[in-house]
Amino acid sequence: MRRSIYYFSPLDCEDQPLSKRYFFKFFKSKGGQEPMRNPGAIPPEELKKKIIALGRGKKVNVIRLSYDGLPEDNPVAIKIIDIGDDHFTGKVVNVDREVSESQDKKIIYIKGGGGTIDFMYNDGDIMSVEEDIDEEIVEERSIDNMREVLEALDLNDEINISYFDRAKGGVINGAGMLVEKDMDTLDFKVVLKIINEIELKQDEVVKLNLEKDQILDMEIVI
Repeated sequence: MRRSIYYFSPLDCEDQPLSKRYFFKFFKSKGGQEPMRNPGAIPPEELKKKIIALGRGKKVNVIRLSYDGLPEDNPVAIKIIDIGDDHFTGKVVNVDREVSESQDKKIIYIKGGGGTIDFMYNDGDIMSVEEDIDEEIVEERSIDNMREVLEALDLNDEINISYFDRAKGGVINGAGMLVEKDMDTLDFKVVLKIINEIELKQDEVVKLNLEKDQILDMEIVI
């Protein structure tokens, strides 16, 4: 005689666990379907053209859209280091971090770090890419004004100086002392004790030139 064995569950039929084959149907992607894009994002081709127009080496601020379609609180400051057919790569700019790291190699950063990011044109999460204002300030600087200031300064004067550091990709605001100057070549040397409000453990000697470097502002400390 054949016997049948039945198993009963306290769960209602609607609460019974489903077989895996049912889940596969729910999560199957439709072939050829375009990836989801936020309505506020820059279209891929337009984004690609904008990045190519900006070019490698340009510092920009990227504002991305979160999953809910709202702009992220803070833009990502990057320096464009590579432009590909389907993406562009940016080196994260964090001047304050670089200053701190140069003072203490043991410092470990969890947030606001460096590194690089690949941005895919097709991701549909970039709302804007704008040239950093630091770059615009550089173009507006006046060498003649800075020449007059440098000429009026004496050696060992305590000064505040602001200049654009292309290696770090940002503006350096320093406080220190003028230790050398040559008005014929427009070379000068400053010993900085504070950079971007960070008090340095070791003074940093910076050699600059009014014509070759982007000096934004310089003044004596009274």
